[in-house]
Amino acid sequence: MKNPSEELEILREKIQQIQDELIQNLLGYVEVYELDEDVYQKMITLINQYTKSAFRITKAIEAQEIIELVLLNGIKNKQ
Repeated sequence: MKNPSEELEILREKIQQIQDELIQNLLGYVEVYELDEDVYQKMITLINQYTKSAFRITKAIEAQEIIELVLLNGIKNKQ
């Protein structure tokens, strides 16, 4: 197994890469080929905020699914 810190860094880099690709794809779609660095950084900040929100919601959905699964299995086992 790799060092957990290294794995976390690899995952963070992958998220950053995906966010960069998203910005590039969006800019390409609207045919914007040049951007000021501060505008780019603001876009990254906004995407980070939305990514964190989406992550929290995804975790809440997963937790709810697990709760429902446990409850349904518990009810089926009692019958």
